[in-house]
Amino acid sequence: MAETALIYTMKPAKKSLTSPHDPFAQFASPTEPFNDFFRTPEPDDILKEAIHPLKIGDVILPNNLILAPMAGVTDGSFRYLCSRFGAGMSVSELISSRALIFGNKRTIEAAVYDPIQRPYSVQLFGYDPKIMAEAAKIVEGHGICDIIDINMGCPVSKVVKTGAGSALMKTPKLAAEIFRAVKNAVNLPVTVKFRLGWTQNTINHKEFTKIMISEGADAICIHARTREAAYSGEAQWEQLVEIKEICGSEVPFIANGDITSVEDIAKLHKMTNCDAFMIGRASIGNPWIFAQILHKNLEISPDTRYQIFKTHFTDALMEHGAVGVALFRSHLFNYIKGYRNATTYRRALSLEKDPLEVLKIVKEIFL
Repeated sequence: MAETALIYTMKPAKKSLTSPHDPFAQFASPTEPFNDFFRTPEPDDILKEAIHPLKIGDVILPNNLILAPMAGVTDGSFRYLCSRFGAGMSVSELISSRALIFGNKRTIEAAVYDPIQRPYSVQLFGYDPKIMAEAAKIVEGHGICDIIDINMGCPVSKVVKTGAGSALMKTPKLAAEIFRAVKNAVNLPVTVKFRLGWTQNTINHKEFTKIMISEGADAICIHARTREAAYSGEAQWEQLVEIKEICGSEVPFIANGDITSVEDIAKLHKMTNCDAFMIGRASIGNPWIFAQILHKNLEISPDTRYQIFKTHFTDALMEHGAVGVALFRSHLFNYIKGYRNATTYRRALSLEKDPLEVLKIVKEIFL
């Protein structure tokens, strides 16, 4: 197994803010930096009990809003942006344990972080307990993160066909072996994310929760859909009602799935008494969602939205190079969703490869 010495030389995501207009400047002061402003909750009254700091193992999160791991989405530039907008913790893209231990450069790049992202969690996936443990030791040894998360919920075919991701919900004994191996290999807190089950007829998340807690999980995160449902239909929040009781007071329960607003958080907290909220797809093209949940009546003007987009786009190009324009399209199309003539603009943007032309078109949309 190749030692991943490349980790030593990798640089964190760059903080360009190349625009003369820093989109965050209006929220900062000499005594209160932007990230402290956003991460310190002043939420709507209906969230007074729901929003609070969170402790996972010995790691203290400033608040309990967490950016979900999303393949092809939560790269360094996006994690950095969401952290600036107050996310209490960000999680890496899915990191292949096998690719990591063999020194795959792209995998290593996906794992590195900017200090402003901390607390930061790296999410590993795999099906071999020994390889997962080795990957966890590499991550811990190079000081890449504060927490290690184990993915047992990814529904993507290329992951589950190997026996990893949500396929592990069909093999709870192997899942327990993997978690145990990772937990015994590192001193960092170890968390786990999974789903309700493989299919609607084989829902087993309660039993799975008990297994993970017995193996020493420092936090439990559940996406309220089955692997069969993937991301279709509505999240089944009602299935999460008993999880906090199973977790008890010592193990935080993080709820995930269809969290898009202040009202969703209030409702989900009332239903489940969960300790934290993981926000995924609702943040794509909308990274300020964290700030708008944490701070009532916070408005983001069209000009500020454009400057935020420009900052994000520029950072993504710096991070990914020439392929950055293509990789950014999932973000791009979500940024313009709901704007007038968005469909027409989307067709033009899907063909555009020149970054300057992309900025020109998006400026027309926003302003």
